Amino acid sequence: MAKVGEMYNKANRYFKRNGIGKTAVAVADTAVSKAPKNFKYQLATTEELKAQRAWSSRFASGLKFSLIVPAFETDTLYFDEMLASVLGQTYCNWELIIVDGSKGKKLCDEIERMTGVVNGERPAGRALSAEDIKKTYRLFSVDTDITYDYDGCTIKYIHLTTNGGISTNSNYGVEQATGDYVGLLDHDDLLTPDALYYMSKALVTNEYKAKLIFSDEDKTDAKGKTFYEPNRKPDLNMDMILTNNYICHFTLLERKLIQELKFRSEYDGAQDYDLFLRALRSMEDPEAQTLHVPKILYHWRAHSLSTAGNTDAKEYAYEAGRRAVDDYCKSMGWAVTVSHTAHLGFYHIEYKNLLFSTRPYIGMLCGPLYKFGKISGGAMREDGTVMYRGLTKGMGGYMHRGSLIQQVEAADVRNMRVNPVLENLYDEMVESKLAKNAPDYVAISLAFCKKVRELGYKILYDPDHKQE
Repeated sequence: MAKVGEMYNKANRYFKRNGIGKTAVAVADTAVSKAPKNFKYQLATTEELKAQRAWSSRFASGLKFSLIVPAFETDTLYFDEMLASVLGQTYCNWELIIVDGSKGKKLCDEIERMTGVVNGERPAGRALSAEDIKKTYRLFSVDTDITYDYDGCTIKYIHLTTNGGISTNSNYGVEQATGDYVGLLDHDDLLTPDALYYMSKALVTNEYKAKLIFSDEDKTDAKGKTFYEPNRKPDLNMDMILTNNYICHFTLLERKLIQELKFRSEYDGAQDYDLFLRALRSMEDPEAQTLHVPKILYHWRAHSLSTAGNTDAKEYAYEAGRRAVDDYCKSMGWAVTVSHTAHLGFYHIEYKNLLFSTRPYIGMLCGPLYKFGKISGGAMREDGTVMYRGLTKGMGGYMHRGSLIQQVEAADVRNMRVNPVLENLYDEMVESKLAKNAPDYVAISLAFCKKVRELGYKILYDPDHKQE
C-alpha cells in the first residue's frame, strides 16, 4: 500500500506541474520503467564472505578507501545501520570520515556505542563482533566468531561548529582523506557487506588505471528490509551521463582527482553529478579511465525526505543538475540549450542542427523505427539486436533509458543523418546497396557502422530524431 500511495503522490505532484495530458503519458511511462517485480537482492553466502576476507588479507595493504559521510541531524537508526554496513565490510583497509553539521554530537555517542571505542581508544574486550553488527544491521549473514579489530581501518568523527551545507561539509572530509580512492556514502544509505571487496578486486584487475569506478545499486524502504528497483547500469556512456546521473551510487574517485576538483556549493543537491561531469571532463580518455562493476553494492534508502522516495523532496537538486550539464557543455565550447524532460533528473541537449560542427567526432545521428506504434528498429547492438524493441512510442522503458540521447554501437540506416565528412563512405557502402532489390538493411547498417567506428567516430542515438 505504501508504494501505491507513493505513486499516487508523485502523479499528483506531476499533474500540478504539467497538466493532465503529459501526466497520463508520464504515469504510463513510469509504470513500464520499473525493474521486474520478482527482483530479490541476494546477499553473499557465509562461504563467499569468508573467501572475500581471505582475498582481502592478501591485497588490502596495497589499496585504501576513504568513505566520506556528510551528516546533518541524522536519524540515529539510519546512522547506526549505515555505520554497521561499513563496519561489516569484508575488505579491511578503509577509513570512514563522518563530517557532522548537526547542533549536537549524538552521532559521536552512536559511534562509541557501536564500536566500543571511547575517546579514540578501545578498552580491552570491547571489540565489535559480527553478532553485534547482525543485531543492528539485519542484512548480514556472517560468522558469529568474527571480530573487527580495525586493523588498518579508522573512523574519523568531525563535528563542525557551523553547518556549511552538503558541498562545504563534504569538502572538509575530502581534505582529510588519505585513501587511494574516495567515495561518498549518504548518512541514511547502506553499503552491501562486499561493496569494497568488489571495488578493490576490480581495481586490482584493472591495475589501478581507473580514475572513477562505479557499481550498480537498488533501493530499500525506510526500514531497510525490502529491496526493489535494481539499477543495472551500462558502462560509461558519455552522452547518456549528460542526460541523467545514472552512475550515482556507489562511486569512487581517485583521491588526487577529487581533492583537486572538490564539490561546488553552487550545485548543492546535484553536487555529485557536477563532480562526476568535471572529473570525466578532466580525463584524457574517460571510457578507458572509468570502470563499472556490474553488481549491486549500494542500497539507496527511500523515505519521505529522501530523493529516492520523493522526487519532489529536493526539486532544486534537479535544476542544479541541469545547470551542471549546461556548465559541462559550455566548458566543451558547445553552444547548446539544456532543458528538463518530462521526468525530473533527466535532461535534453538541443544542438540546433549544429551537431556535426559542434562535435565533429560524431559520425552519425540516428533515431528509432516504428511498426504499429512500437519500436522495430533504430539503435542496435554490435550483433544486430535492436535496442528497446517493442517499446511503445513516447515511452522510455526501464529507467527511462529508451528516451535518452546516448551513444550506441550501431544504427539502422533508414533513420540516420550522416556527418558530411562521411558522405562518400555512405554512398559507397550504403547508397549503392540500397538501390538493389530487397536490400538487407541490418547487414548494410552493421557493416557501415563498424567501419565508422573503426575510423574513430561515435554513433549518437536520439529517440526524437526523425528521418529528414
